[in-house]
Amino acid sequence: MLFVLKSEELIMNTLEYKGYKGTIETEDDTSFGHVLGLKNAIISYEGKNIDELRDDFQNGIDDYLENCRLNGERRG
Repeated sequence: MLFVLKSEELIMNTLEYKGYKGTIETEDDTSFGHVLGLKNAIISYEGKNIDELRDDFQNGIDDYLENCRLNGERRG
């Protein structure tokens, strides 16, 4: 089952934050996904509603970027 986020006539099945995109899927009563296009990391996230899903997605991106900064690693 695909979770569809509707915003001002735009229907999308991805999240976007700081240039990163992530999938949105649902199973049972939980939405989840993973960040697309990363070569050196896997970031997954989940939530019971779109606000929780978005928060977990954004926190995952922020943690990833901070980890890259601290370790001197390239992003992506």
